[in-house]
Amino acid sequence: MSNSSIVVIVGLAILNGIFSPFLIGVFALQGIWYPFFLPPMLPLVFALSSLILSTLTLMVAGVPAALYERFAGGGTSSFTSGLIWLGGVLLLSLPAVSNIIKALGLGG
Repeated sequence: MSNSSIVVIVGLAILNGIFSPFLIGVFALQGIWYPFFLPPMLPLVFALSSLILSTLTLMVAGVPAALYERFAGGGTSSFTSGLIWLGGVLLLSLPAVSNIIKALGLGG
């Protein structure tokens, strides 16, 4: 897997973290995950919520790719596992597409 494909995967996960409708749920649960010693500033809580969702997207989408690598017997990263990881990120990012389209001003 090349560096450019990793950049695409991480970029899509970041877009999902910013525009996902599940961001509201992560933001609402800030009392559980937000450290008490940090000031409750709205931009910081939003950025960390987005980061949590982006990281979760990368981790969950990587599970099928890791299972493929494990059961294919190669044990090393391959082009196919990269495509599986990309497909997982795309699938998990589908709910964010409508918000991305709205943010671009292309839809109502």
